[in-house]
Amino acid sequence: MATNPVLSDGVTTLRRFSAADADAFAAIHRDPLNIAWTGSVASMDHAAALGFIEGHIADGWQAGTNLRFAIVEVLRGTPEVVGTLSLQDIFSTELGGSAHVGIKMLPTGRGTGAAQRAMELLCGYAFGNLGLSHLHWACTAGNRGSTSLALRSGFTLAAQIPGYGQVGGEVADGLVYTQSAESWNKRELRLEPVVPVLSGEKVLLRALTLADAPALVENCRDLEAVRWTTVPLNYSLEHAEYFIKNITVDGWRQGHTLTFAVADAVTDQLLGTVDLQCKNPGVASIGINMGAPARGGGASEAAVRLLLEYAFDQLNLSFVHWHAMVPNWASRKLAWKLGFTFDGELRGAYNDRGTPADSWVLSLAAGDPQTPQQPWTGAVAAKG
Repeated sequence: MATNPVLSDGVTTLRRFSAADADAFAAIHRDPLNIAWTGSVASMDHAAALGFIEGHIADGWQAGTNLRFAIVEVLRGTPEVVGTLSLQDIFSTELGGSAHVGIKMLPTGRGTGAAQRAMELLCGYAFGNLGLSHLHWACTAGNRGSTSLALRSGFTLAAQIPGYGQVGGEVADGLVYTQSAESWNKRELRLEPVVPVLSGEKVLLRALTLADAPALVENCRDLEAVRWTTVPLNYSLEHAEYFIKNITVDGWRQGHTLTFAVADAVTDQLLGTVDLQCKNPGVASIGINMGAPARGGGASEAAVRLLLEYAFDQLNLSFVHWHAMVPNWASRKLAWKLGFTFDGELRGAYNDRGTPADSWVLSLAAGDPQTPQQPWTGAVAAKG
């Protein structure tokens, strides 16, 4: 058994805790939800966390019976610990074996999909690398977050045991979920998408909700949107609701189109949408449709900057492309402001509602400056 494995899917990473993680480990234990549902040590400080990492956790890895991982994601360009995930009481035989799983998250890791991605990595390691045959997951009845994560990760309810759990320092009923290597290998993986919230001073990017439908209709019926994008003509409330409930959800689930609502950072009012169209590994194209009230005030630029940070720092993309139908100077000028390089004009490459139109292509690489790289020489865009 490796005593210092690193597991990663390119977004989420599992690794051993180090002394440098002491403050994050203490914060996990002091989190109110973890205190309430898991009996975490509310008084844990840096010294206690460091002692736990260098003592109990190190001993567990050395013995091979308790393997505790740090869950790491890139936030604001820096790898940060967002939770902890463990295999406990590992019992291994030549024919298989079993273990219990345990997970605790920090607020920075909740609602981002990090927990499910981490659990996918852990199950693959347990059933694949360690050759275990069964995993068990115990939680307290009423802990909807843990229950939902268990079910999304392929576990099924095996038993409800009186007095097996605790909440708020009181005894409560416990739930035990289980998963076998056989069911894991046979499952049809269907990750429910969790859209992260990307916050800025001016705007935030989040999942679209049905409450956004009326504003989405107004945006998509705007003459500029009709002229320069591929939104359906005569956009209706039915169009908006289908887009929100089906198209965007499927795009996130399949990973081919990651659509965000662009909302006002103060009021949460929908301003528009942006997306990453991920058709090839390491590369994505940006799509944007902002409503008329949001144009010209910097909201578009702020939204795309958040999207680029997510694309390069969390998805680890190498390039982002920008396509605009000629002569959409407002779109091209926005790309120029963000540092995109003009790569050329492709004749007939844009599908303008069934009619070939010319397309401008621009690109930005990871590490490129996100500021104009040459003087603006294009036409004046009234609301660029």
